Amino acid sequence: MAEYRMLVVNHAVETGGAERVLIRLLESLDRGLFEPALACPREGPLTVEAEKLGIEAHLGYPSPRLLEVKRRSVGNSGAGVLLYPYDLARTVRGLARLIRRGGFDLVYTNSAKADIYGSLAGWVAGRPVVWRLHDIVTAEAFSRFNMFLFKSCASLFASRAASEALVALGVPRRKVRTLYNGIDLASVKPERGRESVRVEWDIEANAPLVGMVGRLVDWKGPDVFLRAAAAIARELSGARFMLVGDATFGEKSYVDELKGMCADLGLEEKVVFTGFRSDVAEIMASLDLLVHASVLPDPLPTVLIEAMALGIPVIAAAGGGVGEIVEDGVTGLVVPPGDAEGMAVAALRVLGRRDEAVRMGEAGKKRAAEVFDIGLRTREMERELCEVIAGAGGRGRRLR
Repeated sequence: MAEYRMLVVNHAVETGGAERVLIRLLESLDRGLFEPALACPREGPLTVEAEKLGIEAHLGYPSPRLLEVKRRSVGNSGAGVLLYPYDLARTVRGLARLIRRGGFDLVYTNSAKADIYGSLAGWVAGRPVVWRLHDIVTAEAFSRFNMFLFKSCASLFASRAASEALVALGVPRRKVRTLYNGIDLASVKPERGRESVRVEWDIEANAPLVGMVGRLVDWKGPDVFLRAAAAIARELSGARFMLVGDATFGEKSYVDELKGMCADLGLEEKVVFTGFRSDVAEIMASLDLLVHASVLPDPLPTVLIEAMALGIPVIAAAGGGVGEIVEDGVTGLVVPPGDAEGMAVAALRVLGRRDEAVRMGEAGKKRAAEVFDIGLRTREMERELCEVIAGAGGRGRRLR
């Protein structure tokens, strides 16, 4: 029997980046210390993964209409709450009942909407709450109600860049912990070779292959990547490019826009759109270079860590937590966000200097193992969670 019970609250059931981070944590969690359960809206890919891990899922949180509320609308002049008082109250009341009846010692929220109703439910139930932040918080993007919760209801776990943004907005530093996401270094080892992946997409074995991996949303800069690809192709006519991932929930038309952009740039025969793939490690291992192109600060882009763990050199857009992962000139190159031409110049440098690319790949692999190993990061997370429980008057035991 575990020492503590922890309720993980997530508003999405699709497995995006935040959910993949969560799954890795749950896989590595010490079950003698924490027994996790999941609260989410309905069945989906996330509950399938939870079931594989023997984790019970409690469905119906939040209520369907509450899911439709935009993150910023709740608490902006009270309008969002006034429009959805019944849904918010029902969700908070039901979740608080679950927390009490389930004997949960801690509430762990893993998404922006879950932070809101999860914090309120934890407060009602008299249990400590931890937010695992996957965003860099700005006053423009989060409502006053969000900011109130930041400052009063929860302990906040985030990357260094996200932590400093919180403190700059007035969140007490004592409430913020800098914790990195970890990756299972064994799980990113490809099960099939580089050649078989390239054969699938009719890409020559010796063709320079540059890829971007992640959800296709505008702030991640796939359009910047395509403009850089066009500049690279003008210098390296044999180069090929891959966009690995699909559009965000409900925005499939964005992929059509990107394909239209490919046509306008003359890249139709050079760019592969893979759609959603479960074999990302295999595809990534077939690349000569991975590009991160976000135009907004990315708190801690895990895809960079995954590529580095495979020994793939990376190019990353500066900002957010990129500097916490990539050592410019050592494990990869950092360029200004939105600078397609600068990205192309950096890519041509890596592709044209094989020895330097190999050195960067080896340095990145070493850094991924030393800093972002899932075992190390999960043990750190467990220590911090125990401290939160102890600080709230729970049965906290200090881990060494």
